[in-house]
Amino acid sequence: MKKVIIGIYLVISVLSFGQGNRSIAKLLGTADGEIINEIKGEKIYPLASITKMMTILITYDAISKGKISMQDMVDIPKEAREIGGSRIWMTVEDRLSVRDLLKATAIYSANNAAYSLAYYVGDGDLEKFVEIMNKRAVSLGMLNTSYYTPAGLPPYMTGTEMDVSTVRDIYKLSMELLKNDDYMKIASMKKASIRNGQQKFKNRNKLLGIDGIYGMKTGHHSLAGYNISIVSKKNNLNMIEIVFGSPDEKTRDIVVLEDLNKFYTNYGYVNILVEGEKLGTLKVKDGVKSEINFYAENSYTKLMAKNKKIKKQVIMKKNIKAPVVAGTIVGEHRVLIDGKIYLKSDLKIKHSIERMGFFQREFN
Repeated sequence: MKKVIIGIYLVISVLSFGQGNRSIAKLLGTADGEIINEIKGEKIYPLASITKMMTILITYDAISKGKISMQDMVDIPKEAREIGGSRIWMTVEDRLSVRDLLKATAIYSANNAAYSLAYYVGDGDLEKFVEIMNKRAVSLGMLNTSYYTPAGLPPYMTGTEMDVSTVRDIYKLSMELLKNDDYMKIASMKKASIRNGQQKFKNRNKLLGIDGIYGMKTGHHSLAGYNISIVSKKNNLNMIEIVFGSPDEKTRDIVVLEDLNKFYTNYGYVNILVEGEKLGTLKVKDGVKSEINFYAENSYTKLMAKNKKIKKQVIMKKNIKAPVVAGTIVGEHRVLIDGKIYLKSDLKIKHSIERMGFFQREFN
């Protein structure tokens, strides 16, 4: 009966996520949440091993709460040892540290390592761990994400449903993981070793070191295509890109590199307004002061395409006569980018302007 159920899952998966649905989704955004561009940002895709990013986050959450530690030695359960796909070698009565399991999960994408962490953090209860994964996703606003496994293997290997999400949701997860210096240190390793150097492996992310790329995670299986989340830092710009559903690894990596190259060539931080910059002058009739200058109180910088046109406007009221009370709005300052208002502020009189006396007006 179990074989029949698994067969049904496989058929449903192929129908839902087959070749006819294998168009690429992607998102490029800053590390602090500004999306630069996206294609099919909210379309749901199979995650494959991108799923492990949440498993890693949940493990770090457990460490930060003091529930487990990096040095804990984990007894590998039989269920974890038997998981297929990408894996590190494990033996009966094997024990590995949490740090070694994290490294194997993050760098080599070892499914048996991910399952070992899930059983350990979930107190031996895989369903409990998956429930924690989904609750954590909700806490990050990942509302189009559903986890069923800790590793992202396809249904015909797990007998459960497909782990799915969107590039926009994984962008949120990537930003959260980026805050974790220890994880980013691990994710940036081109090669690593565990078991005190007895076992060595290379990172499955072949883009490390190219165009400033220094992490995150790859994912692939036959129903998902080739997925990736990367983080890149160049020209003082920290960027995240997610690509889902690529037909092959080469295409996926080309998409990432072309997008980054185009971005770094054409984008940069531009000073929209500089503190102390003169904005405009107000003429005041019959006042003890005949004119008031206005200056920018703050600086504003924006990440934008370098070919954007910036225009500044001051709309000042006319025929202003003294006395003028402090706080009176006498105009408006605007910054337009490609003809659209990006920033605007009222120009207010800071100090009251008194009217000149009779003789001052007569002989001024």
